[in-house]
Amino acid sequence: MDLQLRLDQAIANGNERLVFSHPESDDLLIKVISDRFRKRMDHKYSISTRLRRLTYYWPYMKEVSEHIYLREGQVENTHFVQEFKGFVDTNLGLGITVKAVKKHNGELADTLSALISSKQFNQEHADRLNDLFKWLERTFIVVRDLRTVNIVWDEINGHFVIIDGIGSRRLPSLRSVSRLYNRRANRRRITKLCQRLKNDLESFGHNLNLNFSQTLHY
Repeated sequence: MDLQLRLDQAIANGNERLVFSHPESDDLLIKVISDRFRKRMDHKYSISTRLRRLTYYWPYMKEVSEHIYLREGQVENTHFVQEFKGFVDTNLGLGITVKAVKKHNGELADTLSALISSKQFNQEHADRLNDLFKWLERTFIVVRDLRTVNIVWDEINGHFVIIDGIGSRRLPSLRSVSRLYNRRANRRRITKLCQRLKNDLESFGHNLNLNFSQTLHY
C-alpha cells in the first residue's frame, strides 16, 4: 500500500522535489518529484526526450548513481553526504528515503544558510566546512548544485552534510567518466560558494579566520 503524503505537510519545496517527514519513522525523510518539475519538463524538453523511459525521474537516477559510487567505490568519510536508504511508493509517486540529519533536540539540522543568517556560524563551523571542501576535492563524487541551502550542520557528529544537489545535470555526463574534469567542476563550485560565503559573513558582521582559498590545490 502506498504511503499517504499531504502536500500541505511538505517540509521543503525545491526546484525538482518535495520533502516530507516519513509518516512511519522519525529518522527518515521522503523526497518525491514535484508537479512543478514535471510541468517544466513537459514545456522545456522535446517530444523525443519526453517519450523516453522514466522522463521525470532523472534526478533520482543521477542522485542514486552517486550513492552507489559512495558505497561501492571504497570512498572514505561518506558521512559528508546524506545517507540514502531506498525507495518507497507514495500517493505522490515514487519517492526516495534518506536519513534525517537532526540536532540534539530532535529538530531537523540547520542549513548553512540558516547558521549564517542567525549569526550562529563560528570558527568551528568554518573549519569543518573546510573539511567538507577538501573531501569534495579528493573524491570522484559529482556535485552540481553546491549552495548554502543544500548543506546542513550535523551538530551531533560535528560535521557538515550535503543533502541535495549531487549528480550530474545530464545523463550521460563527462563528469561521471573523467575524474580530472569532475575535479575542476567541483573546484569551480567550491570557489563560487566560498565567495558567496565571504560576502554573506561580512554582511552579517562575522569576523572569522576562514582561509577557504587554502582549501583548493590547483
